[in-house]
Amino acid sequence: MKILLTGGAGFIGSKIIYKLKNEHDIIVLDNFLEQIHGTAPIKIDGVTYVEGDVRNISDWELALSYNPDVIFHMASETGTGQSMDEINRYVTTNINGTSIMLDLINSGKYNIKKVILTSSRAVYGEGKNIESNYELKPLSVYGITKLTQEQLITTSCKVPYTILRYQNVFGDGQSLNNPYTGIISIFSNIFKNGGTVEIYDNGEPTRDFIYVDDIVNVTLLCMNNNISDGKIYNVGTGIKTSILSMAEKLRDIINPNSKINVTNYHRKGDIMHANGDITKITNDLNWEPKIDIDFGLSKFVEWFKSELKN
Repeated sequence: MKILLTGGAGFIGSKIIYKLKNEHDIIVLDNFLEQIHGTAPIKIDGVTYVEGDVRNISDWELALSYNPDVIFHMASETGTGQSMDEINRYVTTNINGTSIMLDLINSGKYNIKKVILTSSRAVYGEGKNIESNYELKPLSVYGITKLTQEQLITTSCKVPYTILRYQNVFGDGQSLNNPYTGIISIFSNIFKNGGTVEIYDNGEPTRDFIYVDDIVNVTLLCMNNNISDGKIYNVGTGIKTSILSMAEKLRDIINPNSKINVTNYHRKGDIMHANGDITKITNDLNWEPKIDIDFGLSKFVEWFKSELKN
């Protein structure tokens, strides 16, 4: 099978590639943005890379010329805070990029059998993170663009699709360069340097942290089955963890002498609470996460410390 991953050079995409590359032909469309990949992006042997932008039709056409059977559409500008200041960048990449993909798929020129969209819990805003919640009110530009991606696909995609609303994904291989996404990697860098981590909203916010290995496993489950066709799933652990308690756990592992400062500052676009109801995906795919946050943090920190030595 031939598989195209947009944004496939990123954190989650690279993990998926390692799982697939021995049995499938892999094509990646990625712009290798320095903010995410640094100045020396990693390319995996045996993978066909198209360095391009999902906002450009010609780049899509080049990637699709390899005749993929499945598209993992993962290319996306991420980060709620940054999205509030770079609206056009988020809209053109996330929304326009998806619309170009759909125009090309729907043209009938390509033999695409399935599309898997990686979406986000940001589509819910402060609402209940359950798929039956149709009162979706995202609070950030990022969340709005992800919801629009979903709506474009559910309204117009002419091939089977599955939409996965990821909760807060973390793990080894996460970008340590990006100052806007991945609070666990951001906090780790601060603790490593003996700095002070600031926790907003009086330490009240909670998130559903899920380790990347669990994300990869369930994403691949959706590739080869019909059960997930036309469906939207939450992907998380279903467990709320306060950002403050997560930061304390991380500090104690990396640098117990570092400080955490709790403030009442609220950053526009941030939500207070999120955790995904995973009943639907558990019932449909017989899947449940295997890695809890304590073990996940220990695995991440082990990798993080090894990266510091390189």
